[in-house]
Amino acid sequence: MYNKKIVYKDSKLNVFCDKKEYLDKAMQILVEKRKLIEDYITNHPKFLETLEPLKINDDDPPIIKAMKKAATSAGVGPMATVAGTLAETLAKVIIKLGSRNAIVDNGGDLYVITDQEITIGLFSGKYANLGFKIKGEMSICSSSKMGHSLSLGDCDLATIFSIDGSLADACATACANMVKNKSDIKKALDWVNEIKGIKGAIIIKDSDIGMIGDVPELIKVKEVNDKITIHPMH
Repeated sequence: MYNKKIVYKDSKLNVFCDKKEYLDKAMQILVEKRKLIEDYITNHPKFLETLEPLKINDDDPPIIKAMKKAATSAGVGPMATVAGTLAETLAKVIIKLGSRNAIVDNGGDLYVITDQEITIGLFSGKYANLGFKIKGEMSICSSSKMGHSLSLGDCDLATIFSIDGSLADACATACANMVKNKSDIKKALDWVNEIKGIKGAIIIKDSDIGMIGDVPELIKVKEVNDKITIHPMH
């Protein structure tokens, strides 16, 4: 499996697929989709600024509709979905090109389509050796008080599993916003478990870890130094 780090403006992606030429196509699609979102923001500045859901308009481009729909489900602004949305978009384009495997890591928000079992490491700041194995198709998105993304909570890590990349990203943000202390973990897990399309969730705060839904068994992995890290595949 081939791997390439793709950097364009503030997007920093790690892409895995079966052929090198698919990696160049991924870069092309990233540029195209980012331009579409940027052009939409130029005409609709609130899309970038708001922390609240926005109404879906009939003439919105499909990617904008997907972001708005997920944001509405989670009660967050549409830009809270952008990393997961782009990861899913690129992964599915790579599969359509003929690749059996496509893994796109967009700053810790992943979309995975693979016939191989891979190991993904979770990093919460305090727990640096937790991870899980996964195979098939899944969006795995995380939010925390680390990094550059806005978080209104004090959550060490909220990781969400879904087939919908936009929804996983939106709900990761919402869960992280909810968790300000350990007693908030259950509330956030119960809330996200009621969202249609969510497969499961892991939330870490201080020394407590909460899980709900269909999530992989946690395992010990080599120490990682990012929110979510793909370990080398064999």
